[in-house]
Amino acid sequence: MIRMIFVAGLLLAPSPSLAQPAAAPKPPACADAAHHAFDFWIGRWTVTETKTGKPAGQSLIEGLYAGCAIRENWREPGYAGGSLNTYDAAAGKWRQTWTDSAGTWREFVGGLEAGRMVLVWRHPVQADPSKMARERMIFTANADGSVRQYSDASTDDGETWTERYDYTYRKAPRR
Repeated sequence: MIRMIFVAGLLLAPSPSLAQPAAAPKPPACADAAHHAFDFWIGRWTVTETKTGKPAGQSLIEGLYAGCAIRENWREPGYAGGSLNTYDAAAGKWRQTWTDSAGTWREFVGGLEAGRMVLVWRHPVQADPSKMARERMIFTANADGSVRQYSDASTDDGETWTERYDYTYRKAPRR
């Protein structure tokens, strides 16, 4: 009887030949430099108009989803909005989707140009839908740790540009 239990125990024991090998750990999906090219914008910011120094708003920019996305949370008196930003590796482009408390939606596409993040939204001109308009945002990391966000627009498909705003982001004091 002891022998039978022992034999039954052997039959129930897992066989080493059937054991699954340990899976190799996957490398992080968004660990490469291209996915982190916009990380200079991450932080809690006080934002001012670059030329006048007047307050423009406040922004919290967060890195999310294991480094695969950046979320912007913008607010100023009477207005709020935000964006979700991610690097599209297949296209080799950054994408930003913006929406706000005014019901606005925009889809910007771009990437690094001469060390600056340049994102452009192309859309039909309201007055003449046969023409294309562009809104461009240029983000520059400054040596002092601030970030400049300059935006301009063109209604003649990039022939001429008109400034929309020029902001400087400075790290907000810790709470």
